[in-house]
This record gives sequence, C-alpha cells and structure tokens, in this order.
Amino acid sequence: MFFLSNPQVWHLPGTWSESPIEGPYLGMTSSQLIGLAASLLITLFLAFSFYILEIRNSKRKISS
Repeated sequence: MFFLSNPQVWHLPGTWSESPIEGPYLGMTSSQLIGLAASLLITLFLAFSFYILEIRNSKRKISS
C-alpha cells in the first residue's frame, strides 16, 4: 500500500532526505500545530480523569 500511493512517496520533496522538511506541508504553522496538539491532549486528559473518578465513585457506592 505504501508503494502504491499516488504520487509515489519517493518523489515527494523531503520524504527520503535526512534534513527536516521546510515549509507548511501540513497546512499549519508550528504554533497552530502546537495549539492543536495541546487541545487534543488536554481533552483526552480530562476525559480520562472523569472516567477514573466515575469508576472510583461507583466502587464506593457498591462497597457502602
């Protein structure tokens, strides 16, 4: 699947080079990318925390 991509991945600029890719290939600046990653991580952390708290509360109710 990797080698059947169109355009072929080895023809894309910066794909096989060891130097970092220059330019907005993702369509976002680095600050926008950091903001997106932070908002996703904070959302996941809050959801996980809420899940853990709900499990603890349900165990307390069952044991009481």
